[in-house]
Amino acid sequence: MSDSIAAGPIDFKAILEAAPDAVVVHDLNNRVLFWNQAAEALYGWTAQEILGRPISRVLYLDLAEREKAMAVLTQGGVWRRELRQLDRNGDEYLVQVRQHLQCCVDGLPQAIVSFNTDVTEQRKLADAQERAHHVQSSSILAGGVAHELNNALAPIMLSSAMLKRSVEGEKAQSMVSMIEKCATKGATLISELLAFERGKGGGRDIIRGTQVKRGILRACEELLDESIDLQVNVNEELWEFRGELSEICAVFQHLVQNAREAMPDGGKLSIDVQNHLYDENFENLAPEAKAGAYISFVVSDTGTGIAPEALAHVAEPFYTTKPPTQGFGFGLSNTQATVKGHKGFMLIESRSGVGTTVSIFIPADTDSVVKVEPLEPYRDPKSGDGELVLVADDEMFVRDTIKRTLEDRGYHVLAAQDGTEALAIYASRLKEIDMVVTNVEMPYMDGPALCRALKKLNPDVKILVSSGHKQAERVQAIKSCGVSDFLAKPYTADSLADRVHAILADEPIDS
Repeated sequence: MSDSIAAGPIDFKAILEAAPDAVVVHDLNNRVLFWNQAAEALYGWTAQEILGRPISRVLYLDLAEREKAMAVLTQGGVWRRELRQLDRNGDEYLVQVRQHLQCCVDGLPQAIVSFNTDVTEQRKLADAQERAHHVQSSSILAGGVAHELNNALAPIMLSSAMLKRSVEGEKAQSMVSMIEKCATKGATLISELLAFERGKGGGRDIIRGTQVKRGILRACEELLDESIDLQVNVNEELWEFRGELSEICAVFQHLVQNAREAMPDGGKLSIDVQNHLYDENFENLAPEAKAGAYISFVVSDTGTGIAPEALAHVAEPFYTTKPPTQGFGFGLSNTQATVKGHKGFMLIESRSGVGTTVSIFIPADTDSVVKVEPLEPYRDPKSGDGELVLVADDEMFVRDTIKRTLEDRGYHVLAAQDGTEALAIYASRLKEIDMVVTNVEMPYMDGPALCRALKKLNPDVKILVSSGHKQAERVQAIKSCGVSDFLAKPYTADSLADRVHAILADEPIDS
């Protein structure tokens, strides 16, 4: 054919030279026979430097892998594996290796051809995504457990307050106080679970560099001794960010405590806080990373490090390498929850026997500084004056306890076991009911649907939403129909009475 390309010898060497993968050919004694440009870029040696030299330390850090490869290749197969390999500077990479056995004309093995692809960054990103998915699953489980525990604790906390007002005698009062203390301890545990599920950091205060430095130094003074060589470097012109200072200081406390426990015989602790303006390449660091201005908090120790099998789990709730008497495994999970709540993310790098580095990235604030309003002074719990309150909750014990609590404070109460029953009661007594207290999660008609329906019947209806398992989309759905008063379970009888009284009296109380 006139338009056909003239046949000629194919230059396979030129093809391999231009291949995007690092192509390495070595004989059965591991001496390099061929080394293309991509191999030069990956490993750092030029072809002139490496040809004829043994390459075991680069391709096979674990010589047992070479034996496994040969066992497969001599049977005529193709060997594929992700291997740890070193470059000229001793830096380690994760490389996808595909090897083929090249034979002579007489069929005897002659050389091994390797096509090597650097997958270090892809694997880091995939591992980060997998961990994020696992943590998300754990948070859903934690939130569900907390929700059920809330329903069990709420009646105890509310009933103990009523009992304390009615029982007499020192022994009886002491027993009720013990019940209250145990319930409060359980409520604290639940709040830790919920913090992991939905993240802390609800505060919107401006946090400045001087406050950050003060919090770090205070944590170090309280937790470290002279055996620890401490280096703290906080940028003098650190950008501001928004959040809750007490929660950020709790993060410093936990990271410093972890570092101290990892260095029982002393060591070096470095804390570095800096400004960074990242471009789109930053988004490859973690699934949560976005281009923009960040404050970085990098805490590095020279301690015992974390074993590889534990590293992927250290930020999960209930996971701990400590003995049962030394912790419940909420430390790093709560740290991660705080960072998540501040719209940031956390990375952990560690090597056994070398040390650990925890890097936290929190978005910088670009808005003007806002004035922090003083906290509202404590008020005695208020009582009602015969107002009619409708309570909707699918948990019988919670519903009945709320009913008795409010009745004990001077209210009249109607109770409904789900949203449909609550709507029917409200529709029949619309002009009599002064307020509705509803749960978020209920069968048949949940909290958001009930709030919408109530608002259609009466746009001015007063609603208090009570939930121990705040789901962002449901909360947003409730807020979108004009309801803004929320009370998180478990709550005390006083806090419930305060909130109901404030809503009925149109007094502003932060939710």
